Amino acid sequence: MQLHHLQHMEERVVILYQKCLNGIATAEEKQELALLLENPANEALVKSCIDTLLTADHALEDLPETTMTSILQAIFEAGETPAQPGRRRMAVIALWTGWAAAAVLAIVAAVWWLRPVSRPMQHPTMAAATTLPVPGYNRATLTLANGDVMQLDSAGHQQLSQGATTVQQRKGLLSYTATASAHTAPPGYNTLTTPRGGQFKIILPDGTTVWLNAASSLHYPLAFTDNERRVEVTGEAFFEVAPDAAKPFRVTAREHMEITVLGTSFNVNAYTDETVVRTTLLSGAVKVNRNNHTVRLQPGQQAVAENEALRVSTVPDVQQVVAWKNGVFDFNQVPLTGVLRQLARWYDIEVVYEHTIPDIMFWGRMGRDLPLQDVLLILEKSQVHCRLENNGKKLIVAP
Repeated sequence: MQLHHLQHMEERVVILYQKCLNGIATAEEKQELALLLENPANEALVKSCIDTLLTADHALEDLPETTMTSILQAIFEAGETPAQPGRRRMAVIALWTGWAAAAVLAIVAAVWWLRPVSRPMQHPTMAAATTLPVPGYNRATLTLANGDVMQLDSAGHQQLSQGATTVQQRKGLLSYTATASAHTAPPGYNTLTTPRGGQFKIILPDGTTVWLNAASSLHYPLAFTDNERRVEVTGEAFFEVAPDAAKPFRVTAREHMEITVLGTSFNVNAYTDETVVRTTLLSGAVKVNRNNHTVRLQPGQQAVAENEALRVSTVPDVQQVVAWKNGVFDFNQVPLTGVLRQLARWYDIEVVYEHTIPDIMFWGRMGRDLPLQDVLLILEKSQVHCRLENNGKKLIVAP
């Protein structure tokens, strides 16, 4: 009798799940599904449903808005009057450890979550926080060749000359134009630095475009006068290198790593709080050298420098690596510690673990323009209990 009951319950979960996906579930059926999802006995079944959807031929973002709304209502609005979803949307993060929340979020992980605008949201504890950190935006510091410092932001429009090189800022873009005489002038260097919670885009004198992520810097000449084009990077940057066979483009990163290219696009992650340095190639070809050990990358490959080793691995999804450049956090198969390091740099907060670090793997994506309080709500629903202290600048993570 008990086995028959379990089989019936599993069949009911599948039926209700499919009805939600097809947008035909009634309010009572949505509430029933929410209650069934809270039952730990259904964990394996829910995971199977999610895996089926994730491996489907259609893209997740192609799911109709009515489907997204139905799923959201089934999970988060059981027993309540459904709220009208806002236009803003994001992919919800789910985890497979900590079942109570995972069961609630797992089905939503495969679709977009539509943020309700009329239903009040219960936020995690924000002790003594009078203001909350905002998402990062276009801002940086430019250190000129003479040592002067300029503050750059999203609204700036300015132009200046450094010898024979003209520098122009238009909002979040900094561009350099070097005249012919600049190539015979004594070399001068600029440094573009983004703070935590900042990002910026720059076009170098040779036409190479660089996107700087938060807490990063780029050191470069006002003109590439030698037989090579050399820059130095800290933190994370994405390069689209202008082709010039006569002048290889070289990037020096952390731990004596040097990347050599002629014309290509690649990402360098060299944050000091990450255990490894990663160079990921999207197109073209690059050569990575570290401590006299050289590897060559093909598109879709990544050079990983860890301890004294330098190895090459294949990246299943290179777009995940550069999601930050496109305004997205891609947390698919990212552990909690990796998620929080990215959030700390973008929202300019300090993360402190109160006791042990929860062993949690995340799945999903979300926009980098999301307010911090909404991010914390997602973490809380994922059983990552946290609170803000020190006027919103310190995030305490509890087990």
